[in-house]
Amino acid sequence: MLREVRFNNAGPATTQHDIDALKASLGGIALPTQYEQYLLRFNGATPVVVPDDVPKSQLLRVWWPVDTSADTSDHVGFLGNLYRVDDGSNNGLSLLQTFRDIGHHFPPQTLAFADNGGGSRFLFDLRPDRFGQVLFWSYLARDGGDMFAVNPYHNVGWVADDFVDFINRIEVEPDDWDDWEAALSPDSDSHWTPR
Repeated sequence: MLREVRFNNAGPATTQHDIDALKASLGGIALPTQYEQYLLRFNGATPVVVPDDVPKSQLLRVWWPVDTSADTSDHVGFLGNLYRVDDGSNNGLSLLQTFRDIGHHFPPQTLAFADNGGGSRFLFDLRPDRFGQVLFWSYLARDGGDMFAVNPYHNVGWVADDFVDFINRIEVEPDDWDDWEAALSPDSDSHWTPR
């Protein structure tokens, strides 16, 4: 069940035909059903849980695989923009344009659907056994092409089971970062592996 949330800055109205054309342009991939429903209703609108009068950022917790370069990162993925079915505006928020421009930087069988306001991205895992899970690709924890060839998930952490879980896990920036980080169990990363 989806929590109480506002959606701001929706893209232009889209249809199932638009989504089917997008999937064909992306190489015939399937998109998670919950996400398709979101695109039909909100098309790239940002889910907002922060009250209007609170000047704070939104974030999601990230669980990193142990023994990777990202393992030493903090557990924060700030939420920036969600991407839209292409509206021709060239505003940097297009699913298809993002896929064409930088999709080769991400692990195979993933699709970027949101950013953190910087270089990192939220991805859907499209592998059959993990289909629809939400991952976080860290721009800051990426290594050179050699590491990507060995382990394309070296800078990828787990965020949510599916799109609705992703929205439900959005948090408001804490007042005390030390308390927020301390609330994570010390072995919180050990259960998730990218392969």
